[in-house]
Amino acid sequence: METKRIALTAAYKLFMLMTAIRDYIKLQGRVDLRHIANHFCLPESAITPMLNFWVKKGIITIIPLDSQSTCQSKLCSSCLSCNVTKQSTIYAWV
Repeated sequence: METKRIALTAAYKLFMLMTAIRDYIKLQGRVDLRHIANHFCLPESAITPMLNFWVKKGIITIIPLDSQSTCQSKLCSSCLSCNVTKQSTIYAWV
C-alpha cells in the first residue's frame, strides 16, 4: 500500500512539473531549452522528454533556428545578441 502511495505522489509531482513547464512557455511566448532548464534547475536532458510530450500534444512547437521568426532583428545567424546559439532549441507556445 505504501509503495502505491509513493508512486502516485511521484506521478503527481511529475505532472505538476510538466504543467509548470507548459505554463512557463505560455508566459514567455518562446524560450530556448537552456533557459527552461535553468529556470527549473534541471538538466536539459531531463526537460527534453517533458517538452516532447507537449510538442506531440500540439501545445508547443519547436522553432527551427533558420526561421526568420527566431530573432526580431533577423540576424540570428550572425549577431546572437539575444543569447540564442546555433545549438539552441527554441520552444514556442502555439
